[in-house]
Amino acid sequence: MGEGARLLVVCTGNVARSPMLAAMLDTLAEDLGRGWSVRSAGTLAGEGDRVSPRTLVAMASLPEVDASFLTLHRSHRLGPGDVAWADAILTTEADHVRHIRLAFPQAAAKAVSVGQLIAEATEGEPLAAQVGLVAVRDPEDRHDVTDPAGGDQSVYDDTASQLWVIARQLAFGARG
Repeated sequence: MGEGARLLVVCTGNVARSPMLAAMLDTLAEDLGRGWSVRSAGTLAGEGDRVSPRTLVAMASLPEVDASFLTLHRSHRLGPGDVAWADAILTTEADHVRHIRLAFPQAAAKAVSVGQLIAEATEGEPLAAQVGLVAVRDPEDRHDVTDPAGGDQSVYDDTASQLWVIARQLAFGARG
């Protein structure tokens, strides 16, 4: 998994966290010349839902991120085609990793919680190596990114800020 890595970002409903993180990783990949392809999906997503208005407001508070396409985003449920496409599956919660391991056991070696990846991976290593090292471990809930669903705007803003820190750590800490 190098410059042309295919990254799949997963949350629950695919209307807040995963679209936000996908937009952030897309922006950073373009800015840093990473060549990553980024998609998002949700473990329990309905098909075709729009991102929440609070998600759009939270992303507007991050002028460094090109989130313009989020107005066109429609939610998508994680499926076998997504799993086959991805070189790495970056989830926002440990429960998402557990779900993937049960539903798609062939993807266990490439599914990690992005928070756990940042906390436990070796900085400066290729992204594939980082994912591989963390994917063999038990997913830990303490690294989960807050689900803003049902929260007020400040919760969405905090989640976007948390994801922006993670996205930058991932983009600047990984090689390839």
